[in-house]
Amino acid sequence: GLHAGRLMTDQADRIRELEQQIERLSLFYEVGKAVASTLDLQKVLETIMQKISDFLQPDTWSLLMVDEKCNELYHEIAIGAGASKLKDVRIKLGEGIGGWVAEHGEAVLIEDVTKEPRFGLENEAWRPETRSIICVPVKGRERVLGVIELVNTSRNGRFHEEDLPILSNLADYAA
Repeated sequence: GLHAGRLMTDQADRIRELEQQIERLSLFYEVGKAVASTLDLQKVLETIMQKISDFLQPDTWSLLMVDEKCNELYHEIAIGAGASKLKDVRIKLGEGIGGWVAEHGEAVLIEDVTKEPRFGLENEAWRPETRSIICVPVKGRERVLGVIELVNTSRNGRFHEEDLPILSNLADYAA
């Protein structure tokens, strides 16, 4: 009986995995459709961000764009719990997580901010409630155009490794 029981859990895990994969694929399909159907940038961005929200359920998320003239990031879109504080916040390239990601063009996943010394998080505007952060670059042909940053998730409190490819792919659509 023990062996059969283990098979059942393996199967259940496998099914859950497949369900997640299907969910992911339909997510990209939806976004692809939206992108194809409109050339209105704002609409495309909103659709992508909506899908990110549905899928990763962040408390707060934002799309920051790089302002070439002064090498700063500004919040193009900010939604959620900490959004009102973010509207006029500008971030220098290289500063904080968003600035680091914009400068290096690499995604960052911080499952637990208390164990993350490298970003000087004490200066972040939304720090008090922050547990977990995921941030990916939005890359154009030659350079990073901006970053998408998500703070906290209501799914199970933290972002995880497998969330990164989803977000990176959606960021590619945005680009």
